[in-house]
Amino acid sequence: MPAIGGLHLFIAIGLAVHAMKTGRPNYWLYILLFVPLLGAIAYFLFELVPELAQTRRARTVQANIGTILNPDREWRERVSQAELCDSVDAKRGLAEECMRKGRWYDAAALYEAAAQGIFADDPAILAGLAEAQLGGGNAAGAITTIDRLRAAHPSLRHQEAHLLYARALEAVGRNDDALREYETVSRYFAGFEARVRWGILLLKQGQPARAQELFNEAVRASGARGILVTSRDKEWIRVARSQLR
Repeated sequence: MPAIGGLHLFIAIGLAVHAMKTGRPNYWLYILLFVPLLGAIAYFLFELVPELAQTRRARTVQANIGTILNPDREWRERVSQAELCDSVDAKRGLAEECMRKGRWYDAAALYEAAAQGIFADDPAILAGLAEAQLGGGNAAGAITTIDRLRAAHPSLRHQEAHLLYARALEAVGRNDDALREYETVSRYFAGFEARVRWGILLLKQGQPARAQELFNEAVRASGARGILVTSRDKEWIRVARSQLR
């Protein structure tokens, strides 16, 4: 028992030294020295625990716990802040990040917030909005957005928006219209996606011969000297090869 009492006193003295060095109120010295065990517990609870809670590691732990309990909270706050701010670049940048994460609804909301005032008919913003709408399953909304883009810029050739339009038409079952759009955009699309998507729809529509021609053209073109094949193109070439008979 004397050993335990000595240990309590040793701890109390150590905490008293800590209290003096850190500028704690003087009454802690009396509590720690005259009531060693209970004083040490009180000091730990009322002085050390709150201090530890403010350390970087503690804040990190708290943040991680918050993320586990509510994983979307921080992201929703970022989206809400971007929607409210005046910076179109901030909205567009976060919208692009949303799409990379598959958060299509958030991306569409951000693009709609950006498409205001002088940016209401901005081609990049409207194309992004259409992509977010299509990705989120709102193909009809994507068609409406691209029609809006075309009405505002009738002479503009925007290959990504054009391809989105063809895909949206296919998604709503307007296959004849989609085939015409795929054929048109394939003439100037810088890559193989438009041509391969066109071929896949032709297969679905019972036109395998023409589809095979397109798949063969894509594969041959990808191997031509001087052709730069991107990672995106490689995936579509792989699809074309898998469809060859």
